[in-house]
Amino acid sequence: MTDDSCSGGSCHGGQRLLYEACIPALILTLLVNRYGVPIDSNSAVLCWVAYTLSLTPLVLRLARRNNDGTKSKAFRPGADDGAVWGSLLVPVSVLATSVGSAQPHPAIVLSLGMSASFTAYYQWSHLRRGARYIEISCFIWALWLACTVVIGYAGKPAFGETCGTMRSIAMLLVASVVQHAWRSEILRSLPRSFTMGEAAVFAQGLTLVALDFALVLSHRIRNGARDFAYWESHMHVLCLEAIVLGLWVSATVLARVVATGVLGKRARRGVPGLAALGSVFGGFGVLVLALVSFISHVNPVRWILVTALGSSAHRAVLAYWVVLLGVAGCVYALGHGDVSESTKLMLHVKRKSYHVLAALMFAPGLVHARLLLYLGFAVAVAGFVVVECMRALDLGPCSASINTFMRRFIDYRDAGPVVTAHFYLLLGCALPVWLGGDSVAGLAGVLSLGVADTAASLVGMRLGRVRWPGTAKTVEGTVGFCASLLAAIGAVLWLKGDAGMGWHWYAAVSAVVGVLEALTEQNDNLVVPLCMFALLQALA
Repeated sequence: MTDDSCSGGSCHGGQRLLYEACIPALILTLLVNRYGVPIDSNSAVLCWVAYTLSLTPLVLRLARRNNDGTKSKAFRPGADDGAVWGSLLVPVSVLATSVGSAQPHPAIVLSLGMSASFTAYYQWSHLRRGARYIEISCFIWALWLACTVVIGYAGKPAFGETCGTMRSIAMLLVASVVQHAWRSEILRSLPRSFTMGEAAVFAQGLTLVALDFALVLSHRIRNGARDFAYWESHMHVLCLEAIVLGLWVSATVLARVVATGVLGKRARRGVPGLAALGSVFGGFGVLVLALVSFISHVNPVRWILVTALGSSAHRAVLAYWVVLLGVAGCVYALGHGDVSESTKLMLHVKRKSYHVLAALMFAPGLVHARLLLYLGFAVAVAGFVVVECMRALDLGPCSASINTFMRRFIDYRDAGPVVTAHFYLLLGCALPVWLGGDSVAGLAGVLSLGVADTAASLVGMRLGRVRWPGTAKTVEGTVGFCASLLAAIGAVLWLKGDAGMGWHWYAAVSAVVGVLEALTEQNDNLVVPLCMFALLQALA
């Protein structure tokens, strides 16, 4: 469906996309102003580059009224290409994380470089071959190269005192190439599972994690170990990066092994399939943990166990999680039934019950055991990846049962070979915590998905009458989203004894993300929490 199509009430698609493009541009502008735009350092150049990039999606949306890329079979159907979020969501999130830092973090420089690279690629991919194709292509890539040189020169202090301009530019070029290769690999391996923007966000995130881990490893090899106290305080970041990279490599290798046909259908569903699954994930898991141990001289397994069980608060939260999951399992078993016999409302209630479960599980953890929750999210992602590999690749005797269970809760966004709904829900709750949000900002995912999104869905289905132009969402549901989100923020501030930053700001944030949740065609479990997190960080 194109933006200028009037079928099904979508003739307002242009205005919807323009509003959606304004949100990350607004957030990025607020973040740049939050930094104060220093005039006597290289940070000023980075701030102005970020400000200029924030205008790019607006220009793209004003100049382009359709999304030719959505016609490709590689992209998720029923959504626009998501180029706005592919170019700005990662820089916005990284800048929001770095608010208050004394100097730019390398991730800021790399994210700005990848944003410029994606924007140039997006423009180039929409060119029509014609008389001026070569001239326009040369202009686009020359402009991107100039932007890369400027960002590399201004951002070299972020990589350390010994980093020169050429090395900084080379790292930006490597980041651009890697994120482009990974985006192509994601769309090729998992067709119809992501929009172009969603695939770009995941590719850029993986690139940042991989390059940061590689920089730490190379520094350790060249300069030796640092102070043990330093590594103790950064072990949670190292372990998270190692787990993410190990999961990505393991899933990729396992998919390649299954694609070769070495394991037949019976072998995949039996012991050989489980052995392949365990050996691949176990082998790469041991490898990345060994690298963490080499970098820090700290045993990561022992550190994780001590962190999880070393305090009474952590043990209490673990016990609470076990009890809650047990109750949820019993409720599901008692209410188990065939989806085809369920009404649309009941199916929706079952889907949103997982949002409520996420809020009940994660909110106490963030208040009383933040580090445990940080690691718990990483372990949960690892478990989800392993289970999804069993389902999608048909490995192990439980693969059919897992597939039956997961297929009960899919919707139109799960059109590809993998079920992404539970991943988006978990990542939406985890990313604000991983990015280091304090107080309400750290709970952005839990509050917006676990509380507000659930309220919006139920209110919209029961009371909704007036629909937003070109969407299936209702204005009444959006009002329920904003009201419940504001009430949840108030409850958090009351429990923490924190006055916050003023109710008018929280009301404005609730309104912005509420309308975004109603209008966006991207997966709102990813976009809404990160936008709320960035807005709260920018206004705090």
